[in-house]
Amino acid sequence: MPAEKSVPRLFFHSAAKIGIALLAVLLHLFGVSAQETVWEKPFIGSDPTLLFYPDQNAVYVRYAWVNRPNLVVEIKGNLPEARYFSFNTYNDYTKSSIAALADHQILPDAADPTRYTIYISTIAAHGNRPNTITVPDTVKVVSVFLRYYLPRSNPYGNVPLPSIQMKENGIDIATLPSVAPPALSGTDIENLKATIADQPKLLSMSEKQQLASSSVPAGQKERLISKVFTMPIFRHFTNPEKISAYNFRTDGNYPNKDNHYIVMPVLYQKKSVLVVRFRAPTHASVLGDTLANVRYYSLSQGNEYTNTGVTMHDEQLKISEDGFVYVVLSQDEAAAQAKAKLLGINVMPWLYKDRIVLILRHMLPAPSFKLSTREVPVFDNSRPAKGQEAASVIGDFALVGKFIKMSGWKSITTTSQLGF
Repeated sequence: MPAEKSVPRLFFHSAAKIGIALLAVLLHLFGVSAQETVWEKPFIGSDPTLLFYPDQNAVYVRYAWVNRPNLVVEIKGNLPEARYFSFNTYNDYTKSSIAALADHQILPDAADPTRYTIYISTIAAHGNRPNTITVPDTVKVVSVFLRYYLPRSNPYGNVPLPSIQMKENGIDIATLPSVAPPALSGTDIENLKATIADQPKLLSMSEKQQLASSSVPAGQKERLISKVFTMPIFRHFTNPEKISAYNFRTDGNYPNKDNHYIVMPVLYQKKSVLVVRFRAPTHASVLGDTLANVRYYSLSQGNEYTNTGVTMHDEQLKISEDGFVYVVLSQDEAAAQAKAKLLGINVMPWLYKDRIVLILRHMLPAPSFKLSTREVPVFDNSRPAKGQEAASVIGDFALVGKFIKMSGWKSITTTSQLGF
């Protein structure tokens, strides 16, 4: 997910550790034994310790391998009970996307329309198969992420995890364990040091000492590195009465090709409530639906370390009579709740101390929907922020916000008085 500068060569999510025994039990409950899958343990988006702003309604599963010309990775699975699923492939050294197949692009097996087969191969091993994702010969380590959004019954949408079979020159070979993500390169480390040197206030002295210490675990350092690349976005919070969202870069963080994000950095204002709004697009409700404006949309709140504390998705967000979604956030949640009930608008708890990041996602916008977050150009750091606001491109469908003094908030009785 977004950061003003991409976080280089970092794993998408630093997952909470699940013991081998517990993982085996979970897989058994979901219809898969530990011996039948080489997928890594799942990353559950609702885990607030995960990094890179995961959507809390998503589940991510990863598998990676060393690439070679005549190798084919064959994935066989069942259509899940979920709003969405997809396969995205990445160059693991850059964490950048190669290609993707979303559910509506996947042809079912001829013998069983509830099942599908995916092939991932180089051009040399491509053949004339449907559902093939081609990766360049030059990519040394390939990873594939299977994603489920709003899966039903369990994290995998009530179906077993797909099987993975490696083939070479058309012959089945042993499917190897997943390859761990590459470590930070020397160049990455030098770029990180340069960023901290240029902006010495990004980290506290204690955090700098942790980052430099050889005794601090890599997982703990990941969150500090994430903070370094997230913190600069807060300089674009300039007017608490007119807060904008932008399309900050997502490459380098295993981005999902089907998601398009705009991000709003916010600094807390005392004795005030934050109100944000955006016009609601139409959304799908079932797997494979491409007729609505978007397949799915959500509003997430994260912190400066790129954790996500809460996500409200399209079916949870009330739409007001004027077609807008309004959300109020306040450290005084009781005051926000009472007024929100009167106005018929949404309440999101303010989870972090003085800095939050709000993220609006549009998934799989329809080609005809020209006011989605997909249309917002990527933020250009060489230009002023003014003129790059999402609202300047997609109008009311952009996320915008404002702080309202508590004294004024108490006198509001209609959404029209919010002053957007």
